[in-house]
Amino acid sequence: MIDLTLLSIFLSFSVIIFLVAKRKNFAISVFAGIIILSVFDYKNLPENLYKTATDWTVIALIFIIFLINLLSTILQEGGAMGELVKFLSQKLSYRGLLIAIPSLFGMLPVPGGALMSAPLIDKGGEKNELTFLNLWYRHVWFIILPISTPLVLVADLAGVSIYKLILMQFPIFLLSFFLAMPVVKKFSRKKEKESEGNYLAIFPILLTVSLAIILSFFMHTYLSFLISLSIGIILAVAISMKRKIYFLKKGLVSLLIAIFGIMLLKNMIISMKAPEIIYSYLSNFNPVAMIAIIPFLVGTITANNLAAIGILYPLLSPFIFDIKLVSLLYISSFIGYLVSPVHPCLVLTYEYFKPKLTDLYKLLLPPAILVIIISAIIYSL
Repeated sequence: MIDLTLLSIFLSFSVIIFLVAKRKNFAISVFAGIIILSVFDYKNLPENLYKTATDWTVIALIFIIFLINLLSTILQEGGAMGELVKFLSQKLSYRGLLIAIPSLFGMLPVPGGALMSAPLIDKGGEKNELTFLNLWYRHVWFIILPISTPLVLVADLAGVSIYKLILMQFPIFLLSFFLAMPVVKKFSRKKEKESEGNYLAIFPILLTVSLAIILSFFMHTYLSFLISLSIGIILAVAISMKRKIYFLKKGLVSLLIAIFGIMLLKNMIISMKAPEIIYSYLSNFNPVAMIAIIPFLVGTITANNLAAIGILYPLLSPFIFDIKLVSLLYISSFIGYLVSPVHPCLVLTYEYFKPKLTDLYKLLLPPAILVIIISAIIYSL
């Protein structure tokens, strides 16, 4: 029975990883894995389905991710982000823009967002360096951004406060932020003249995050997010430059279904006692090394941080005995996702700038590997 359980887990997760790596629909990939598990554990499927569908935290999580995407769409499609970029172009040097523009689009957790910022920083310079900076500063904020979907998910799976997780990861964020500065300093300090623009787009994001933090002291974190995101969306609509905005993006429904699938998968794995069985086989291995290496590899293969976390957390949970190791799992899978050659943002930015791939990875890999090594050292203390 133990061997059968391990076989079902291996087959299920192999199929999910293979399909995600092949850029197949995320929801379909997750449910393909669920079907395989169901063959081996069909008796518990109705109970697990009911448990997942009636869990208010799962429902709240799905609504939160919907609202995050809605806020991002309104700010992007409504023109407010474009006005903010114009405003910053007046105030900042080219060096400042190389950090600020990818960072701003990084605060909008939308797939392929690096392609939006790439043309805005393309004002001359080495293409491999521009590609690196566009990727790095677009994504580094995901380490501490409360409205980052993978961060929300890992906090939910681990049952920890997202703000405690952010506090734990803040030193790694600072390290990551400054690791790219030597490349920034290679560029000119010169300012570009642009049309006036405005800074209104920053307010819905700041209001959402700050209000969520304040409200979380008085209510469940998920309720605070639902309220703050709703208010942030109202403000975003109010400052929108366009009257008509297409709110629902392609792929959003699939993402929400996939989130439900991940939570169902977690419940199925727990009901099969798979974590305990895996722990019995791997208990002699160093947990810090496992949590640093395995999520990095899965993140690289899938090029999907959300998938890597959803797949691995239920399996590695017996080894994750405190919040430091939750952070290590998140950062490791995040870095794997960031450097993956099939990561959509990397592919799109590469297609825009067309750098030499080996030169790009000479810039990208050293700071990425350093972040994982330092994280593993810090979180093992």
